[in-house]
Amino acid sequence: MQLSRAIRVSISLSRSPLGFFSGSTCRMSMFSLTLFFIEFRVLRRTPAHCA
Repeated sequence: MQLSRAIRVSISLSRSPLGFFSGSTCRMSMFSLTLFFIEFRVLRRTPAHCA
């Protein structure tokens, strides 16, 4: 009974704009982390290339 109630709450959250906002925020944070790692690798490679 408690499990079905939790499933119903999660379904209503996923349908609401709040659930969509949290999902998009998670995706944006993963995207920014990927960009940060790529920039870090490029910045680490550049001084060694110049020297």
